[in-house]
Amino acid sequence: MTEHKTGGGRTRSRRHWQTHVKAQEKSGLSRAEYCRRHDLSYHALTYWQRKLSGPSRQHTQLIPVPMERATQHYQPGLSPGIKIFLNSRIAIEVADEFSSRTLSRILSVLENR
Repeated sequence: MTEHKTGGGRTRSRRHWQTHVKAQEKSGLSRAEYCRRHDLSYHALTYWQRKLSGPSRQHTQLIPVPMERATQHYQPGLSPGIKIFLNSRIAIEVADEFSSRTLSRILSVLENR
């Protein structure tokens, strides 16, 4: 994918990226798919989404997730299970004995953010 340059070597204008950032958010497409369809650089669109979002959208929002009370506690020497990294800020650690219902609810909440 190519990035079009304007005079002076500057990449596309701020207004151009504002239009694409808004359009991608409204489109329901993933960032990658939107970039493919519009011949845009994925990394440039990501940069502009962060730049244009301002400080208020960059803060992590906490989402309450109802959970069942754990009946077993971690014991040293037992297998800790697995750790799932969703991105650089979100990780889910799942013990060998876990509630699949609770994990499903957590993933559902995260997918709908």
